[in-house]
Amino acid sequence: MITIADPEKYVAGLYERLSNEKIEVGNGEVLETSEDERESGSISTQKLFLRNFCKDNHIRVYDDYTDDGVSGATFNRPDFNRMIKDIENKKINLVIVKDLSRFGRLSSKISYYLDEFFIEKGVRFIAVTDDIDTGAIETSEDMVQFKAFFNEWFLRDTSRKVRNGKKTRAREGKVMTTYPTYRI
Repeated sequence: MITIADPEKYVAGLYERLSNEKIEVGNGEVLETSEDERESGSISTQKLFLRNFCKDNHIRVYDDYTDDGVSGATFNRPDFNRMIKDIENKKINLVIVKDLSRFGRLSSKISYYLDEFFIEKGVRFIAVTDDIDTGAIETSEDMVQFKAFFNEWFLRDTSRKVRNGKKTRAREGKVMTTYPTYRI
């Protein structure tokens, strides 16, 4: 369990992220959720969870940074970049996410931010449900690396499955585009 000593010295940026709204399932079927379903189903839940964590630990929140519909495979995300600018401008010194996969899915970039950038900028990082807290001695760097590796593996495994599903549908002669082409 994460506990915060001297919470008054922290100003938090809460980061929420949700990947693309189209999810391909094993049989080649594509499930699509509406924007309202995605916002209420995940982003809003993440925001509420993080706000409650901050309230319970008496942490002041500067802002929420939300990238909805953006993959964790890239760190070039609009609100992520806005959060980085706020760190550089010393507006926040604590980044809180629900879990490490919401922060990102590339282990090399996660390592860069946690092991270099945040340390250089004096920023503490907390992934609540993964029990990762760079401000606590108990947080094992090995566990962070393991979880980051697993999150990246999951991304690659899902991508492989999607490609294989598309190849199978193409071989079966099924429609592969959203909008059919018309010939005049």
